[in-house]
Amino acid sequence: MGDLRTKKTFASLVQAFLHLLEKYRFEDISVKQLCESANIRRATFYTHFADKYEFLSFFIQEMRKELLNHITSMNLGMPETSEEYCDKLFHEMMKFFEAHPQLVRNLQDSQMMPVLMEIFAETVQNGVYEYLCGLPGKQEDDVKQMKACFYAGGILRLVQLWMKDPEKFQVAEISWLKFVE
Repeated sequence: MGDLRTKKTFASLVQAFLHLLEKYRFEDISVKQLCESANIRRATFYTHFADKYEFLSFFIQEMRKELLNHITSMNLGMPETSEEYCDKLFHEMMKFFEAHPQLVRNLQDSQMMPVLMEIFAETVQNGVYEYLCGLPGKQEDDVKQMKACFYAGGILRLVQLWMKDPEKFQVAEISWLKFVE
């Protein structure tokens, strides 16, 4: 990222964009709106980004880093099983989604939703994989990748179910089922 001014500009843009996404669909947000909300000049925006789509890519990467950092910080109180880890991960993510219901609705209505869900799934999968790599024992890397993919898919489906009907789908009541081996 560069100097302190650039970091502050990027932080301001990210916060402003998140705030605007709470009110509007991505397609309805203009660069002018974003700059006004971030309190920066349009020339400053265009110094760093070609257009709002390039900024969206940057924004997604920043959110991805933040989610990965959050997932990594969750490992400090390392759950003993992958089920416990995924349960904790799911509930932490849902706290954010439940705190921003209008953002969720606007994202659902956006043409960018499939791309965002793919990035979300990949981020969760990477976090679960890192957790599995930190567990004691010898397990093939391919097996860890498959398990991470499996858990991420389950988490993603739970999020999608919740997004369809948040009132019907009570997050607090979800706890992971234990498979009998």
